[in-house]
Amino acid sequence: MTTSTHTDADEDPKRRRLTREDWIEAATKRLILRSIDAVRVESLATELKVSRGSFYWHFKSRGELLDAILAHWRDRQTRRINERIREDRTLSPEERLVRLRSLPARTKSTEDAASLELAIRAWARRDRNARRCVEEVDRDRIGIVRELLADVNLPPQEAETLAFVSYAYTIGESLIRELMSDQQIAKCRVRVLSYQLSGMTESKQASLTKELVKSFAQGGRRKRGAGGK
Repeated sequence: MTTSTHTDADEDPKRRRLTREDWIEAATKRLILRSIDAVRVESLATELKVSRGSFYWHFKSRGELLDAILAHWRDRQTRRINERIREDRTLSPEERLVRLRSLPARTKSTEDAASLELAIRAWARRDRNARRCVEEVDRDRIGIVRELLADVNLPPQEAETLAFVSYAYTIGESLIRELMSDQQIAKCRVRVLSYQLSGMTESKQASLTKELVKSFAQGGRRKRGAGGK
C-alpha cells in the first residue's frame, strides 16, 4: 500500500504541524471517552481536521499508534512517579514511603490518570499486547514499593507481601475514590503506612492523617483555581 506524505501543514501553511505527541494525545482522549475501537486513523484525522497523510508522517500503522499510547502511559504513570519519589536524596527511606502515600487525591491530573487507567485495563481484557503492558506496569509498580520497603529493613518476604497489599489498596482507591471523603482516603493511606513502618504510634498516625487531609484540600483549591468555578 502506498502512503501519502501529505501533511496538515500542506493544507494550511499557517496551521501548526501536528506532532507525534498530538496524535498520541488525541488517540488517548478518544480511548478514555469512548473505547479502543474508536481509536481509528480516519476518525482521528477527521477530528483533528487533517488528512490521513499527516498520521503516516509519524506512524507506520494504527498498531504503532496503539503501542505508543501504551508506552506513553507506562512512562508517565510509573517511571515518572518513581523518579519523583527517589530524586530527593535528602529524604530518608521512611520519608519516601510517606511521600508515595501523599500523592494528590483529587487533582485534575489524578482524575485524568484514573480515567486512563480504567480505559487501558478495559482494553487489556481483550488485547494481548495491552494486557502484557498492564502486567509489566503492575510488576514495575509493585517492585517500586517492594524496594522502598526493603530500604526500611523489612525482611524480603514481608516486603513482598506488603508491596502487594499496598498496591491492591492503591488500585482499589482509584476505583471507588468518589465514594470516599478526603478524611477516609487519608485514614486508609495512613493505615497502610502503619503496616509498613514500625514505630508509627496512634498519635503519629492521627497527625499524619491531618497533614494529608490538609494537602488534599490545598490540591483541590489549586484544581478549582486552574479551571474550576
